[in-house]
Amino acid sequence: MTNTNVEMTNAWLANNARNAEQMARNEAVRRSRAESAEARAKAKAKKAKEAANKEMNAARRAAIERSAAEAAAARAARVAARGETSARRNKTNAANRAAKKAAENAKKAQANAEKAAANAKKAQTNALIQNIKRQWINVTTSNMSRNEKKKKGTTIYRKASVKLHPNKGGTNENFRLLTNLFEEFKTYVNRN
Repeated sequence: MTNTNVEMTNAWLANNARNAEQMARNEAVRRSRAESAEARAKAKAKKAKEAANKEMNAARRAAIERSAAEAAAARAARVAARGETSARRNKTNAANRAAKKAAENAKKAQANAEKAAANAKKAQTNALIQNIKRQWINVTTSNMSRNEKKKKGTTIYRKASVKLHPNKGGTNENFRLLTNLFEEFKTYVNRN
């Protein structure tokens, strides 16, 4: 009878050891998945930031081209105002046409630069929101306690709200989206 109890105790200990090893392996896999997801999110955010910087540089170049075209138009207008001789007048008329065309091109370039800057800002904001979503997913899939998840999620929300709040340069739409995502996160954490 004593021998049976010892065998049962040994079997129980071996079973618990196997369970502990399996849980440790599962946790390591979960942790590595979360780390790789976070690394992918960082890489994607970096690419979005680089794209936004590229768009901003394109907008700057377009603004420089616009100012050069405006300067050429102003020079042509000054020459036209002086009323040159007939031989020069023909050249002046051609210069005026070229100046008008340059001014039109400058306006188009400015409009394109503004659109590019707006698109860059949208891309940067979308990348930020996607990064925040991934961070919340990583928090929800981790094996933290419910209170730790809430604290971590709130920290993520507060950091993001500084960037997306309308008083800090964000838009109402993006801030509402962030708030709705945070409410979904809290509801999910409270349920699970």
